[in-house]
Amino acid sequence: MKTLILFSSVLFLFSFSKNSMQNVNVFDAIKNNQIHLTATSNGAHTGKSIVVEIENIKNLKSILIPSGTRFKSEFEGDQDLITVDDEMIALNSSSTQHKVNGFCVQPHNSSPTNESQFTIAKETNQNLIKIAKYLDNKGFNDDLKQTALWCVVEDDDVSGIYEDGNNEVTKLREFICSLTGKENVWYNSDPTYSIDENRNIIQETTKVEGLLAYTVTKTGNMRMQVLKENGEVIRDYDGEMPISHLGNYNFNFSLKVSGWESGKYSVQLKIGNDVIHTEAFVIS
Repeated sequence: MKTLILFSSVLFLFSFSKNSMQNVNVFDAIKNNQIHLTATSNGAHTGKSIVVEIENIKNLKSILIPSGTRFKSEFEGDQDLITVDDEMIALNSSSTQHKVNGFCVQPHNSSPTNESQFTIAKETNQNLIKIAKYLDNKGFNDDLKQTALWCVVEDDDVSGIYEDGNNEVTKLREFICSLTGKENVWYNSDPTYSIDENRNIIQETTKVEGLLAYTVTKTGNMRMQVLKENGEVIRDYDGEMPISHLGNYNFNFSLKVSGWESGKYSVQLKIGNDVIHTEAFVIS
């Protein structure tokens, strides 16, 4: 009997020790009055953009802020931010403030006002929950994470989900297409983000590139043009390429578009006056 009691006591102590070392979900910790948490903005819209201050009421070792946690801005015109990585925060007496990675999910709103308040909430948009879980601890850079989120919540195409030779980025692009039903477009782009003096988030694309594949059914001299959606030719390439054989061809297309207006464009190939191939692309 003594052996049984001792064995049970050891199991209890082991279980207690194990449970005390586990990360407590932040929502459970708040609900059970184990911590008091306030969250504020440091003025950024991506990366280490959220400052949380935690009062450790019940002497927890650590808490977990799960991916897909939404930080809701106090101002209607400011961005809400979402976490896309599980973040474990060790709680100790030496520091009560911690920076958390957050990314905007309302691109038409302003970057959060510096020192404005957030309220913490569980995300309810199922597609955002799924993309946040997919991005969790994959090691993608911040711009790529932001582009992925905006592809899910906005009409942006997936051209910005690209990194030469990175198979994981290719899989991410395919996942977003399957999640949203968007086309896996033929071209790639390089969106970058900045904030203007009014805290508007500015997206800029400087290049469009991709493999142009086409079929030649007549011989002659081929030339290439880039057009606006209304048919206006804005780039007429000098020189012509002689085509003496029928069949399938392809080449790597690359176009610098820094400063171009957002909108729909196309590249077309012509032999004589006949258009033999057209591919559309969009600059966001």
